[in-house]
Amino acid sequence: MGFAALAPTSDEARAQTLSAEAPSPEDVDVANGKAIFDQTCASCHNYDGSGTYTDEDGNREMTNGPDLREVGPAAVDFQVSTGRMPSMDPDSQMPRKDMVMSEQDLADLIAYYNESIRTDDMGADIPYDVPAAAPERENFEDEESYEIALEEYETDYDAYIEGADDVDMGMKLYLTNCAHCHSWSGGGGALTDGRWAPEIHDSTPREIYEAMVSGPGAMPMFSDGVITPEEKQELISYVKTLQAEPNAGGIFDLERVGQVAEGFIGWTIGLSLIIACAIWITAKQRAHD
Repeated sequence: MGFAALAPTSDEARAQTLSAEAPSPEDVDVANGKAIFDQTCASCHNYDGSGTYTDEDGNREMTNGPDLREVGPAAVDFQVSTGRMPSMDPDSQMPRKDMVMSEQDLADLIAYYNESIRTDDMGADIPYDVPAAAPERENFEDEESYEIALEEYETDYDAYIEGADDVDMGMKLYLTNCAHCHSWSGGGGALTDGRWAPEIHDSTPREIYEAMVSGPGAMPMFSDGVITPEEKQELISYVKTLQAEPNAGGIFDLERVGQVAEGFIGWTIGLSLIIACAIWITAKQRAHD
């Protein structure tokens, strides 16, 4: 109760999140962001982000891609940073890939989205205080600046992960809300209609957070009112701990689909081998007789 009384309100937490590492206006190029949007996004989402067009006669509306105006910058950041967008096939679920643009281009794109596409601050904001991907050497002019940036990132990452001190809460949140799709190990799994829940071993803390608040694809949305930022931190910390857990399954780990499923498969294969051996022995005995 004491923590709840001292904890920031949702508006205060949102302001803190936005001010943590959000790029300043002088660090982004909105005009470049518009050019990127027009070249890579507008063909499906329309130039105003509505995703809706009219036919050649101007009589009937049709949708090429989902409406982006109320999804929020967290959804845009998640889809682009994980390489799922831009996509040549918006009707299909896209796997995780390398991002097709630079971090600066993504920042410019999001700045343009916030200024010209987003409607009335709808959708979730980017949780800048949650660690994203580690810096890459190719983005720095010299080794020294890269090492400094990497050290700062590792310090922030460790502080965020180690700042979660309730392992049981994180585990319960994950098993209750995530494991039935992403599996107990985070290895992912099949869903209905040919879709799948992706494995989350390569996901950064920020990507996990953004996925929860934006609900990509078939994933339900877990806003900060449903799972608080503090609870998200506990859950993410548990996921990262789970990712670091050594795999004791060896070459027969079955993608760590779960103890019950692995046990069932083991029993099925074992019984099949026993039956096959019994048939083979019986056939050999009959041939001998």
